[in-house]
Amino acid sequence: MVNVLLPLFGLILSAAPTQAPAKVDPPAVALKKTCDKGAAADCLALAGMYAAGAEGVQKDLDKASGFYKKACELNLAPACLELAGILRTGPKKDVPKAIVLLQKACDGGVADGCAQLGGMYQAGKETEKHLGHAAESFDRACQGGIVASCGALGAMLFEGVPMAKDLAKAAVLLQKACEGGHGESCTPLAQMLRTGQGVAKDPAKAVALFRKSCEAGGTAACYEYALSLQRGEGAAKDGAKALELFAKGCEAGEPRSCHGIGLAHKDGSGAAKDPARAAEEFKKSCDGGVGPGCYELALATSAGRGVRADLARAMFLHRDACTKGDARGCVELGQLFKNGRGVTTNVSQAAALFKESCDKGSIDGCGRLAAMLEAGETIPRDLAQATALYKHDCDAGVAQECYNLARQYQRNDTRDVAQAAKYNKQACDGGIGAACHEVGLLYETGTTVPRDPAKALAFFQQACAAKHEPACEKAKRMKR
Repeated sequence: MVNVLLPLFGLILSAAPTQAPAKVDPPAVALKKTCDKGAAADCLALAGMYAAGAEGVQKDLDKASGFYKKACELNLAPACLELAGILRTGPKKDVPKAIVLLQKACDGGVADGCAQLGGMYQAGKETEKHLGHAAESFDRACQGGIVASCGALGAMLFEGVPMAKDLAKAAVLLQKACEGGHGESCTPLAQMLRTGQGVAKDPAKAVALFRKSCEAGGTAACYEYALSLQRGEGAAKDGAKALELFAKGCEAGEPRSCHGIGLAHKDGSGAAKDPARAAEEFKKSCDGGVGPGCYELALATSAGRGVRADLARAMFLHRDACTKGDARGCVELGQLFKNGRGVTTNVSQAAALFKESCDKGSIDGCGRLAAMLEAGETIPRDLAQATALYKHDCDAGVAQECYNLARQYQRNDTRDVAQAAKYNKQACDGGIGAACHEVGLLYETGTTVPRDPAKALAFFQQACAAKHEPACEKAKRMKR
């Protein structure tokens, strides 16, 4: 007997409806639902999808901005950072809002927000320049692990702008940035190692850092590396290699390297002496904003060395040098006004230029201003200021200025024999014959020191060796 129930049962089963799979929302839909319920992380993820056009959604910066905004308002700091980026560069640019958002991101612990703020305040292109805010932001970014910000803050401390100079702290920050892979920070660190500013002097280590940064593509580092090779500081002197590096740097737009080429051809260091080529390279560097290039070109133009002599043009070049930071240009221009060479004599202008050079750190400028203030022939006499300037230069190691300082203490109105003796001794040790003669007189007469004819004779002989004729006569009489 055929079982008719089996086919019937199968027919019933086949006719029964199958269960449909559960409906799953696309990722964007699912994230929006949870975002709407206040899930900040999901708002951020959804914003990222619209910003990139990923996970099946079309790229839409407006929607991305809206979701970033919501996440930011829910205190998700990375979302504030992302929205700030869109407002800084997107079609609906709004830098003031971007700054507020970056500050919120920074305050929320996102170090990159602090770093970006620091860069904006330092550059002063997108907002008003404010180095104090920049330093504060770089400090927070550095503490958050952004090594480039450590380097930026270190450079500020090295320069002493806007805060007080702190070379030791600058060195720590620059080393942290350099070792962390921020090549730009290796160059100022190497400069400190070369001179011993804030760190133990180590010219060889400095050269190694300059070379490393140079090989990584840093044109400023290549210039410093070439400079070390040209001078033989921290490495064997190699003028030819230095010239090769200068040439590459000059071609890459580093005007200081053009200046290096000029010096090489001026002095014959690693290159043939060529005054015309030197002047050509000095002009490139001057046009690039390098004060020493303007100064060298001014000297060449004044003397007609490699270029046509032109005193009027030399004067303007010295002003360029002065304006671009080379105090020697201020001194030379001041001397032109003082002597009336090529310009109408103007002693007030000369004094102002000597002061400007002195303020820029020129010992020569300070000394010339001091001499004018002491003489009081062309500008009001100011002996107190002259004394202060002579002391400034003496403390910097200029023996002649120590002698000039001693003379101030020998005047009747400010007589101080002990101070005069002190500074005459310093000047004598520096080779100033007249100062040795003064010290000899003290020992001869027993003024402020026990009388000692033998010591007196020794100082007179030292003064005589320095071509001070009155001391020679004294020494002769004492030996009779």
